[in-house]
Amino acid sequence: MILNCIGFQKKTHDGINVIIFTTEVLYYYIPNYYIVVALVLWEGLLGGSSYVNTFYRISTEVPEEEKQFSMAITSFGDSIGILLAGLFAIMAHNKICDLPMPT
Repeated sequence: MILNCIGFQKKTHDGINVIIFTTEVLYYYIPNYYIVVALVLWEGLLGGSSYVNTFYRISTEVPEEEKQFSMAITSFGDSIGILLAGLFAIMAHNKICDLPMPT
């Protein structure tokens, strides 16, 4: 899907980010903390653009009588996704911390 208000393929960027962050956890190849900060900022901008795009499409494509329900159920789904991501992150953090440090 092409983002309406941004104009790029989000799946490609997300895939690249997954590869970068996963390999960084395993091999520690990024030499500077600020590079990681920039990558996290980039990931946040991608997530934010998806969020904005979702509500933009609801506001322009959903009939008026269904718009309020659509926005409410989308917000609820987003909150459930954040909850599940947080729970998964706790488990992933513990596994990552158990990995041996590369030499």
